[in-house]
Formats: sequence, C-alpha cells, structure tokens
Amino acid sequence: MFEQRVQRNMEALGRKDLAAIMRWWAEDGTLELAGHTPISGRYEGKEAIAAFFRTVLERYAAVRLTVRHVAFTNPVALTFRNTVYVESELEATSPEGVTIHDERIAVFEYRRGKVVSMREWAFDPTIIEAIWGREAQPATA
Repeated sequence: MFEQRVQRNMEALGRKDLAAIMRWWAEDGTLELAGHTPISGRYEGKEAIAAFFRTVLERYAAVRLTVRHVAFTNPVALTFRNTVYVESELEATSPEGVTIHDERIAVFEYRRGKVVSMREWAFDPTIIEAIWGREAQPATA
C-alpha cells in the first residue's frame, strides 16, 4: 500500500505536478541533497522545498523516477511515525536535450502521514552536472 503512495509521488514529479508533490510535505519539513552539485544543499520549510522543486521542474524538460525498493523501520505503523528507505532510478532530460540516468537512495522521515525530513544520495552525483549546464566530471576518491 505505502509503496504505491511512494510511486504515485514519484509519478507526480514526472507530471510536474507541484501541488501533488507538496501535499506530502509537512510545513516544517527539511530536504537535504548530498554532494556539491548546483542543487545540493539543505532546504528548510515547505516554502523553500517548493521553491527547490519549482527550480528542478523548470530545468527538466522531462523527468522520471522509478521506485526499485522500499523499506520501512516499522511496517505496522506506516502513517503515524516511520522512516522509509527508497531506492530509485532517475531519468531526466534538459531543455537542450541532454539526458541523464542515475540511481539514488532517499531516506524519508514521516510523521502523521507527512514528510518531515528527506535526505537523498546519488550513486554518481557528478551526473547531475550535465543537466545543469556543466560537464560531468569523474568522481574522485
């Protein structure tokens, strides 16, 4: 059941439906993207998170997130308070026609059915550079 809700939220991203995406977020939510890409950082509060998604959706001519795996710390209490782990694949295309493919892991903290915290890591964060107008650089150790 909850897996389908996660997938529907990912599909809302693909439709560029900001209202549907933001319905999941708590007013005091935080979003963190690891790395040093143009969109990495910490976004605090629903307004800042909405501004982040607006920027991303404007930059992507097309975007698709496919959920591969979902896990919960407490499958019995899905809606009250839970931590949800999501492995997904991102496919996105810029207005210039640059297409990227990456895999990601996100950890969501839910409270009363709303996202209060999301942290996301890309398997190769340098790939995101290509869609934001920068050449992708090989990852360094």
